[in-house]
Amino acid sequence: MKGTVFAIALNHQSQLDAWEQAFREAPYKTPPRTPVWFIKPRNTVVTSGASIGYPAGEQVQSGGTVALVIGKTARKVSPRQATDCIAGYALANELSLPETSFYRPAIQAKCRDGFCPLGELVTGVDIRDLTIITEINGRQADAWSTRDLVRDAQQVVSALSEFATLQPGDVILLGTPHQRVTLHPGDQVRIMAAGFPVLENTLIAQGATS
Repeated sequence: MKGTVFAIALNHQSQLDAWEQAFREAPYKTPPRTPVWFIKPRNTVVTSGASIGYPAGEQVQSGGTVALVIGKTARKVSPRQATDCIAGYALANELSLPETSFYRPAIQAKCRDGFCPLGELVTGVDIRDLTIITEINGRQADAWSTRDLVRDAQQVVSALSEFATLQPGDVILLGTPHQRVTLHPGDQVRIMAAGFPVLENTLIAQGATS
């Protein structure tokens, strides 16, 4: 997984519900009609077992999710065609500072070093009814089902491929619920789902060494 990491915002029904009223007011004035995208650049990507710096004076939130991995070049594909372009799936943690607006790109919130842990690629799994569990220091802190995603994996690939050619190794994070888990320095975070290796990382105070 050495390609670009894309992510789709507002792809969980709870996010749309939470932002519905705000989207009808300035500066938005209308809810988004197409997917809202952002990118997690290379500096954010780490593997399971890596320590992640916790920025001093900030609030970091966990966003356990599932990511699809592109295995075949995709350009303007239909949802049905998109199935053949997906190599498999991996667990991910879309770490972020709190989201207070979708009006401007949240680069400072989304693009900190280590803010996109990615797990191992798994093939032959069905993610249509997958429960994503987040554990903090050995205790369950969150669980949600992919049934609540607004667009499924194939629809997401199709929508992104309309304007961006997707290459083998590219990754797309499929979304997170509105309610996130607040983390603290020293927390051990585990993202789990049936059929997937555990994605585990530890938060360390910025400047500390593991």
